[in-house]
Amino acid sequence: MARFFRTTAVATVLAAFADHAIAAAVTGPSSNCPARFPWEDSILTDADVAASGDPARFAFGDDITDDNLKHRHRGGAEPADCRAFPGNPSWPSAATWSLLNTTLSGTLLQTVPLAAPCYADWPAQYDAAVCANLTTNWGDPYLHIADPTSAMFPLFQGLTCLPTDNPTGGNCTLGGFASYSVAAKETRQIQLAVNFARNENLRLVVKNTGHDFADKSIGAGALSVWTHGLKDIEFVSDYSCQGYSGPAFKLGSGVITDEIYAAAEEHEVTVVGGVCRTVGITGGYIAGGGHSPMAPLVGMGADQVLSMEVVLPNGRFVSASADENPDLFWALRGGGGSTYGVVTSVTIRAYPKIPVTTMTFSYATSENLTADTFFDGLGAYMKYFDTFSSAGAYGYFFVAQIAPEQYVFSFFPMWGANYTKPEFTKLVTPYLNDLADLGIPIEPIITEYPSHYQAFLGQFPAESVGGYDNHAASRLFPKDNFKDPAKRAETLAAVRYAIEDGGVLVGYNIRAAVNPAANQDNSVNPAWREATGFFILAVAWGKDATDEEIAQASEKLTTDWMGRWRAVSPGAGSYMSEGDINEPDFQQAFYGTHYPRLRALKEKYDPTSLFYAPTAVGSEDWYITDQIEWFPKQTGRLCRKKSS
Repeated sequence: MARFFRTTAVATVLAAFADHAIAAAVTGPSSNCPARFPWEDSILTDADVAASGDPARFAFGDDITDDNLKHRHRGGAEPADCRAFPGNPSWPSAATWSLLNTTLSGTLLQTVPLAAPCYADWPAQYDAAVCANLTTNWGDPYLHIADPTSAMFPLFQGLTCLPTDNPTGGNCTLGGFASYSVAAKETRQIQLAVNFARNENLRLVVKNTGHDFADKSIGAGALSVWTHGLKDIEFVSDYSCQGYSGPAFKLGSGVITDEIYAAAEEHEVTVVGGVCRTVGITGGYIAGGGHSPMAPLVGMGADQVLSMEVVLPNGRFVSASADENPDLFWALRGGGGSTYGVVTSVTIRAYPKIPVTTMTFSYATSENLTADTFFDGLGAYMKYFDTFSSAGAYGYFFVAQIAPEQYVFSFFPMWGANYTKPEFTKLVTPYLNDLADLGIPIEPIITEYPSHYQAFLGQFPAESVGGYDNHAASRLFPKDNFKDPAKRAETLAAVRYAIEDGGVLVGYNIRAAVNPAANQDNSVNPAWREATGFFILAVAWGKDATDEEIAQASEKLTTDWMGRWRAVSPGAGSYMSEGDINEPDFQQAFYGTHYPRLRALKEKYDPTSLFYAPTAVGSEDWYITDQIEWFPKQTGRLCRKKSS
């Protein structure tokens, strides 16, 4: 099978590679677009709505505007600008929820906090043995994936129900979790949920895995659409549609990274995905842009999308591609999740199987290695950011203070897609020599793997989640911040300041390659196209910290540490999927120059603002009640801001 060849002109090589792959792969008819999955063809119709027993609750929203929807909402004594909320007159009755469940064929779940078995005030769930298992495995992401409402990063849920060994010593409440969840098995169930939420003035959220820094998949009083069960994976070796011919995968919206990587390995191809095994590929990953170890070769995850199927805010089910609903297709690839609809499936391109070579090493301050020299070593790495990323390599590293004036740097790993061990060693030798010249002792471990998936398994262990003692922000640094010596020094100083003050850095040397073979006309944050450094910075606190202490730490992160990062990278941006929920001017930071068009498309496709998520397009028009500044929980009621 064809291989990539690395030159500094990666884009030119990719164009040639793409032509070769087409010639090798296309053996079928001139048009071979995969059909919808069988469950996608179970579609809600107008006749179904008419026969539902209460058509007004399940009607499509084809002609509904925000103004006339307000007049349809029940409970006129309440403010029409707020979503219905448990305990309020407008909240659907038990009989109404029962009707919804019947209409959904029994897939409606009344949610229970995952840790409820640890609390005596949940007698139907209380079980000491189950609680012990939950406590032991709380950091396991698969535990949270398998729950209809749990979030992997529960900070903004409000921390209202965590595992405990004292069943009577505290209360367990839903907090920011959704009140009900639809365990979707077919398209019509998603359509029914969307229509019901809109017509009943409910908050609506969407969850696949719950892997999101800002807890966008939860919300108090919400109806949740849970797509985790939509696990179909179809390999099309001779895809020929939407201007592309070659191998492709059609994925249900419940597929996670580990599953698609395993499928690609089985079919001897490579796909673009993340480094965390439990990230939902077709959800927030692609919606946010999707960075990857493959990005320096073929671009972002969103660049690989060929077509999508989606339930719109009006309840209708449509296809989106370069040929159908192209403006929606543009917005769904990088414009953020929980904004334009519920995606049911995505078709992505695949690439030939390639070898991968990785490098890991660590070093730390010591009696013979001062803090100044330590940070000089970090600066030495930054000097090669453009060189490495232009050559198709990728770096994933960690820097932290382990004690006063003591620091550690770790690669986990540096990654060379389509590199043999000798080729990769040649690439990194000048950098290793610079570290040696600084007197930094390292023992690099360089390993060659036969495929992307084998390297992934060897280098990226299952992540640990469930923590609530830290909060992160991020910055996309343009290549000039590292190529220009003066700017590099300013950037290093800003990074050092935060680390010396207690911040933890998770960094990436990465670029989003220009790929003429892919459709890169999408809404991915333009800052990705200019960056060679993506840095995540976290602030931490003790597990017994008060809300006020959490807010103070978060303010420091956003205003002080990140303020310095923004100052040395004016006009750059951040990555919405791993960004700060408190990001100032999030419209510019997360969306850049695309925001005005995205906002216009939001108004076109979702005129009633049914879909809301923190920092999503249009979210500036809404607020959540009962908030603490700098610690925005999802425990309150969602209300529209009054026009000024």
